[in-house]
Amino acid sequence: METKSLNQISCEQVYNIWATEPHLLKIIDLRDRVAFLQGHIPGAQWVPMNHLEKEIDVLGNRLAVMVAPEHLLEELERRCGEAQNCVLLSQCERWAQLKKPLAGNGVEAIVEQYLNKGEAMKNDIIFHQLFDSESSTYTYLIADAKSKEAALIDPVLETVDRDLKLIEELGLRLMYVLDTHIHADHITGAGEIRRRTGVQTAVSKDAQVGCVDIPLEDGQELFLGDKKIHVLATPGHTNTCMTYVFEGRAFTGDALLIRGCGRTDFQQGSSEKLYESVTGKLFQLPDQTIVYPGHDYRGMTSSTIGTEKMHNPRLNERISKAQFQQIMSDLKLANPRKIHEAVPANMACGMPRDHRTFHPQNVDGIPEVSVEDVHSKLSAAAAGNIRLIDVRRPDEFNAEYGHIAGAELVTLGPELTAFLEKGDRSEEIVFICRSGGRSGQATAESQKLGYRFTVNMTGGMIRWNEKKFLVERNKGE
Repeated sequence: METKSLNQISCEQVYNIWATEPHLLKIIDLRDRVAFLQGHIPGAQWVPMNHLEKEIDVLGNRLAVMVAPEHLLEELERRCGEAQNCVLLSQCERWAQLKKPLAGNGVEAIVEQYLNKGEAMKNDIIFHQLFDSESSTYTYLIADAKSKEAALIDPVLETVDRDLKLIEELGLRLMYVLDTHIHADHITGAGEIRRRTGVQTAVSKDAQVGCVDIPLEDGQELFLGDKKIHVLATPGHTNTCMTYVFEGRAFTGDALLIRGCGRTDFQQGSSEKLYESVTGKLFQLPDQTIVYPGHDYRGMTSSTIGTEKMHNPRLNERISKAQFQQIMSDLKLANPRKIHEAVPANMACGMPRDHRTFHPQNVDGIPEVSVEDVHSKLSAAAAGNIRLIDVRRPDEFNAEYGHIAGAELVTLGPELTAFLEKGDRSEEIVFICRSGGRSGQATAESQKLGYRFTVNMTGGMIRWNEKKFLVERNKGE
């Protein structure tokens, strides 16, 4: 039977679809398994030739892009038959020549690069380690000094202005914003930075974040100029953890910390997988590789692979998998205080949905709500969704005007300042006083300290009593 020659598609055409609408195509790699593992287009599926017809049958309306060596072309054309949506990637070796993203055997590629380049890797890059004090999160700016192409790793929403100012001052061109995982202790700045700059965002494909631009897989490579960011999947803290290795530096997120590691008891974490990720991948990197973690709570800034192999109390080379699993099981840690806000927001690229109870009016820079608004939302206060903070003196709290049921007494002044400095900046708080003056001051102070959802109850307890709403007076206190 005469076979039909397959239509061909260029690397540039495939990349344009892959980068913008990847759901429209399926990349089928028919090379031998070894060649596939050494390097392939991210998202490509390795398929033995004798299984090809089954894959074509389930394509639906997607375009099948075939990657095949020349000696298989005749058989490929025969097996594709009359399928209209099968095309051949023309000159597939050009994908790497054009510096398009690749996936493959990440650890081996990194070791080979280190052996070939050694100390030269550290001389022609730009590197800055930045810190968010509230969440103890490190953000990293890396760039190729020659091309000025840059990437930002683990930005925090509240420090986006700082990060973008630094990038502008250094004259860099931001190419990627990379998250090491779906964070539970802070909201990523990735979505906000993309909104302002149009940069591409990236996180593990296992996170299944629909708004991300580049779903990453193990062994993938991203380019900054002529340099590569190597992507290693290091699950265990969560199932989405990635480590980024760039010119002798490993940005390990929460997989490997300085003398520690991330917890494994939530977000599909696994102590077994974390042990394998660290010992089977990270500890296979050259000992000189500098470790830059996602957090530190003791004032440390970096370590090395060799140092952690020797001295990490949870994961040094003398610890067995069973011992590590027991160590992690015994931790019994409380959940991060922002987990219920951060995880949903980070599944939306850090663009948090508006779950506020109140939508206040701004009066002279102070967000205000009426006593009627507060009265209508007392059930939300009882459920713990909002806090009612009365900033009057103790003698006023139970006096003539009483107080609202469930309100907490935190007097304006040093007591309130200490309360705010230790508090969660994402909490929704209603400040209350006698007439609305002191509670307005409290709202202004909270805003200066970074609170985003605090409001002043205008009219105070005087207005509350005028409306004949219920009050409490605990005379015995």
